[in-house]
Parts: sequence; structure tokens; C-alpha cells
Amino acid sequence: MKSTWFEVARPQKIDLNDWSQHFRLVRDEQIKEFNYYHNPEWGIYLSPPATFMVYGARELKRLKFDNSLASLRMWGFVFNESERLFRAKQMGKRVIATMGDLGTVPVIIMAFPNCIPFYPECIWWTPFFKESTVLLDTATELGIPEAACFSKATLAAFHKKAYFPKPDLIFASTGASCDDYSCIMQLVNDLGYEMLWLEIPFRRHNDEQYPDRFEEYLISEYERVWNKMVELTVINDKTGLIPSIKKANRLRSLAERIKQLTYEAPITPLPALELMTIEFGNLYGYADLDEWLDIVEMINETVAKRVEKGIGVLKQNAIPIAWITPSADPLLLNLVEDCGLRIVGTEYVINQALVPIEENVEPFRALARSFMKASLIGSTQERIKRIIEGVKNERIKGVLVTNMLGCSHCAMETRLIEKMLSKVPVLSIDVPVPFGITEQLRTRIAAFAETLR
Repeated sequence: MKSTWFEVARPQKIDLNDWSQHFRLVRDEQIKEFNYYHNPEWGIYLSPPATFMVYGARELKRLKFDNSLASLRMWGFVFNESERLFRAKQMGKRVIATMGDLGTVPVIIMAFPNCIPFYPECIWWTPFFKESTVLLDTATELGIPEAACFSKATLAAFHKKAYFPKPDLIFASTGASCDDYSCIMQLVNDLGYEMLWLEIPFRRHNDEQYPDRFEEYLISEYERVWNKMVELTVINDKTGLIPSIKKANRLRSLAERIKQLTYEAPITPLPALELMTIEFGNLYGYADLDEWLDIVEMINETVAKRVEKGIGVLKQNAIPIAWITPSADPLLLNLVEDCGLRIVGTEYVINQALVPIEENVEPFRALARSFMKASLIGSTQERIKRIIEGVKNERIKGVLVTNMLGCSHCAMETRLIEKMLSKVPVLSIDVPVPFGITEQLRTRIAAFAETLR
């Protein structure tokens, strides 16, 4: 049981200086209560916020964060991930890179003791947090066109060998997925990294009958993952999949509960930046699922209390919109809220990490069925189905689409999305490289907000 932390006077978004002031109120013994890999000696991740800026996360000085203790704990944990992965390697854990599938293969990896999954593609936020183009420029030098998805930072990270330890295994999923990232993974392979390639089938409409071979094919691919892990660990106990799936479901349920509370509350109890971080945590728990679960439990309690008290971080008249495709630059989520908008729906192409996994069928079959609900691998209409329902119910008043210049996924879908959402105002913007947010872009967002108002 955690000791009682200090209480903030009221919910609000705070800057780096305020965040540092908050940290001074935390007692040393409280700091030790939160640690990764269950080690209170070297597993502490709560540090003064300025520490992360000194380490290179310079965009922190521009961002505003939720002032709850749960959120401050969350950010300390998220920014600690690189250190955590290197520490895992030092203490003899197996660090496994899972690429391309976004949410399912890690559930298999976590069924093996002392095995830590992580997603190298999540490094795409690093250039923005660090306000640096080093990774992007390096990727260009390694053969990725300058106008390409920001996930190309992954290639540079593998090349530099400084952002995460060398993985013990790499599982690379391709097929009905992201074309750009498939190319990036092939170039990582060319750097000399051995990879086990997995094939993803195309997702059909929910009202169409799946051929049995789709499900069976995915099961066979997951069995290949299992066999490779058995080869690495010399452990072959499939009963470990049961608690792994239960943990994944618990996390998915908590994240969905937080989103639902936040979307439906009269006053927004949690900012969009924290919500996006929570949603992406479903992929792999930021390399320590147990601690991440505890953090999300704490956030859920905080949000529930705020809703019960009728308090929040935005004004009550903030206009509800949906956000399609995640923004590589976290600052944009701040700017949208500063313009008087609130996020009440998202389509971040990670639906496969949000849906519950069946617990009453064979584990691999359950994983295959949950993955076939992925929004990344199906039609555009299926991808934005929930957004359209929100518009029809008049819960969503506008839609913001964030594109990556050169990303084939965005280029193929954005105009289709705009056409399908013709009954609601839509703003499509390209996310610029670090330091690329101009006054013109700010003005476009402000004008969009004013149009909705």
C-alpha cells in the first residue's frame, strides 16, 4: 500500500517551473515507493523534472502537464524508459524488440520470465522531445528520404546504438501494415540485425465473414514467435500466456475507463497529452508492465475523484473534437487545448492494443482474434467508424487529422477521411519537423477552433 501523497489545490496544467516546485513537496521515503523492476535501490524513477531536460528532453520547457501526482509519476516513468532498458540488460533480463504489429506480440513475450518487450518505433517522439534533428538527419544519410514518416528515427537509433541496448531478439511484423515502416525495418535488417519476420493479413469489414485461414495463419505466426522465445529462454510453459493476457486485459480496461471518464465528464479531468501517453502505454507498458499498471490505476483513481467533484483542467465550454493519427510532436496537443478544444475521441491506429482479449479460448486464437480488430490493417471506413458514430450522436463537433509529410499512410487516407466526415468540420495539418510549428500553423488551429465555436 502506497503512503499518502500531498494533495494539489486544484487540477490544472502546469509548466516545468511549477512541476519542479511540486517535486519539492515529495518526501524521500515516498520517492522510494515507486520503482521499476521491483527494486527500491536503483529502480527509482522519480526525479526533479528539470533532470529530464538536462538529459536532453528540451521540449519540456515548452510543454504544460497535468499537475496530479499520478501524472507526475507517469512522466518520470516514461522518461526513464531508456535507462530502464539498459538496466534490464545489465541485470540479465532478455530485451526483445517488437516492431510493426503494435500491441500483440509483447503479450507473448511477457509470458516468459525476465523477458522485456519494447517498441523501437516509439523512438519517433524523441526528436521532438529533444528538439533535435540528429536522428532524422542520420536516417536520411542511411537511405531514408527526407520526406518520410518520422518513424525513420528508429533506423538511426539502431545505427547509433545509444537509445536502447542491442535486442536479444527482434520480431518484425509486416504485410497489411505501414509501408514506410516496413522499408525502415528492412534497412535495420541491412545494418546486420537478425530479425524474425511475421506476416500480417488484411482486415476485412466487421460485417464480412473472415476466411478461417486468416485466423489460423495468425495463430501459426504467433506459434513461430513462441518457438523462437523457447529457443532463446529454454522455457516452454504456455500456461504463462494466461496471466499475461489477464494483465493486458486489465490494462486495456483501465485505459478505456480513463478515456471514457475523461470524454464524458462536463469538465475535462485529464489533458490530451497525458491521455495519448496512457493510450500508447497499452502497447507494452513502457518496458515494465507491472509498474505501469500501478501507475494507470493511480491515474484512474485521480480522474474518478475529479469527475466526482466536478473539477478539471480545461474550461467547461471547451469544444469536443476527435483526433485522427497520433501527433509526433506532443506540443500540438497542448496548442489545441490552448485554443479552447478538448479531445473526446481518438483514432491513433492502435485499436489492436485497446480491445479486450478473449480469456475463454486458446490463447493464440484469442490473440489472433483481438489483432484482427486492428484499425491499422483494414479499410479507412473501418478505421474511422467510431468517429463517424460520435459525429452522428453530436458528441464530436470537429475532427483534427495530423499527417506526417511523406508518410504513405497519411497520403492515401487523409482525403478519404475528409470525404467520409463531410458532415463535420475537418482540419488536416502536416506535423512539421522539430521547431517547425509556425505562427501560420497556430493560426490555422485557432481559426478552426473559432469556426467550431
